[in-house]
Amino acid sequence: MDKDSKKIWSITDLPDELIAMVLHKSKYNDIIAFGITCKRFSDVVFNNQHLWKTKCLEVLPHPIIKTIIKYSNGNWFNQLKEFIDLKNNIITELLALSPKFYWRMNQLTIEDSLKFFTIATKDELSYYYTVHVLQKVIENAIKNLNQNICEKPHTLTEQHYAKVVLRYLMHTYLGIKWARLQTAQTFNGPPIYPELVLNFCVQWIDPAHYYSDERIADVLNEVVENVKDVIHHCKKSPQVEKKKITGREILSAVSQVLYGQKHIAITSAANLDTLNIVKVLSKKCGHAVALAAIYHAVARKCGVNVNLIAFPNHLFLEWVDDLSPNKLYTISLDTGELKPKRQCPFSQVNEHTSYSYCSRSFLKYIYSNYLVTMGAIRNWNVQNCLHLLNFLGASDSYQNPYKNLFAYLIETPEISAPDRPLNILYLEPFYREIILSLTSLNAGCISESVNPREGNLKSKKHNKNVLYAVGMICYHKKYQYTCIIRDWDLNGDHLEIPVDNVSRYQPFYSVTAADHSERYVAQENLINLPHPSRLYHLEDQISKDFCHFDGFAYVLNYEKRIQYPDEALIIEMYRNNSFTRA
Repeated sequence: MDKDSKKIWSITDLPDELIAMVLHKSKYNDIIAFGITCKRFSDVVFNNQHLWKTKCLEVLPHPIIKTIIKYSNGNWFNQLKEFIDLKNNIITELLALSPKFYWRMNQLTIEDSLKFFTIATKDELSYYYTVHVLQKVIENAIKNLNQNICEKPHTLTEQHYAKVVLRYLMHTYLGIKWARLQTAQTFNGPPIYPELVLNFCVQWIDPAHYYSDERIADVLNEVVENVKDVIHHCKKSPQVEKKKITGREILSAVSQVLYGQKHIAITSAANLDTLNIVKVLSKKCGHAVALAAIYHAVARKCGVNVNLIAFPNHLFLEWVDDLSPNKLYTISLDTGELKPKRQCPFSQVNEHTSYSYCSRSFLKYIYSNYLVTMGAIRNWNVQNCLHLLNFLGASDSYQNPYKNLFAYLIETPEISAPDRPLNILYLEPFYREIILSLTSLNAGCISESVNPREGNLKSKKHNKNVLYAVGMICYHKKYQYTCIIRDWDLNGDHLEIPVDNVSRYQPFYSVTAADHSERYVAQENLINLPHPSRLYHLEDQISKDFCHFDGFAYVLNYEKRIQYPDEALIIEMYRNNSFTRA
């Protein structure tokens, strides 16, 4: 090496360009820490908007990047800082919910979530940011729980509260969206097309994921292009005369693409996979509801008017022949085949009676089929679906969190103004004000029924008669079902059992059974399972009380441990096979 060449002894000797290249590979918090070490590095870090744009692309939710580019002033560092501050505020508020509301018997209310709504309505981007942060909490909690890892805020408890708050945030926004569409339709606006209704319902049921109407439109347009290719190929055939293509030929091409090329099959199960248009087209399997919406949309975009008719227990596609208006056909959702429509012999409908597409009837048909498919399952998604009935006015109970919400929105005519676009990625002040007003719409109604349960939550000490612990998975000997122990009492003195019945004088356990039912079981009917499995499908019901499943039992959260301080020792004895009935 040349003796006169300059040696580089520290990072301060590196050129700014090389330092910037290194920073591109670093985490944003490390970059900030590096930038505050001296003035030179501060200039290198905080004036490099290209660096911060790169970090924004890594950290910020991807759907919102185009919106930021459109509306921001180009200060990417501020964009990232605002998102990180918002995220930290949300996590702080989320961690405070269990200590504050665990002691309550009833569900968390919209009013209880006001701090989250305040954060979410700070500016145009905050609402989607808040939704995204809560979605990531749920997503990361699922990953941690699958590995038996317990790290706040990614535990069952935080997942429970994140789901409740996320439900209120998304349902409030979707409520405005539905009222806006309904109001516009009432004033001779465009109908709410089936694919929009279906996507609305799926988004309502599953707020943990973002279902974009634009994404639905894109995948449907791809199918339309496939149909156009089929039509173009047929027109190039020498056997086909050059004439205007008919509606029948277009429908034939639609059926050929959906059932011939894509081989989409019908399933009777209406779940989040078979109702999601994007997944149906990619996995080639869907419920009749999704196939009907897809067929209707593709035909409409190709210029053919197909009528989608939904009754409480029946759904079909109807088409009037454009060359013979007196000929009415139904389209088989199994094969795409055109079939002459037949008159039901028991129907009172005459030739002058006609049906038309109704978005509300179609929505009812969707959630009815979903609930039928779910059966006895009562997870978070099913509860969300039931809340859709509450939103539409099916329940006037004071416990309905959406009581009067739809009526209030419908009476706000400005909500459908075309110059006020509704977009969750960039929520304008008008809609943010409405959302805040909705949080207090039923103020006092629900809170009157919400009472703390602190009086019933005295610390319970195990005695020699109580064999099992809260969080253990047991088996009912008589009725043969698996269950999770939630609470226990030393005896059944409070039960309406004959005094001379020996079963009164033994511990009783509150359990959540595998069929989602809540039961009260005598100890003599339970046995412990030596090698229990995690009961995934029950975790939405029990998550308020537990942190995670550790491979043997569900671990109590801090609040539950205050009530039951001895459970961990009992569980450990069972785990080590050292506990015997004396």
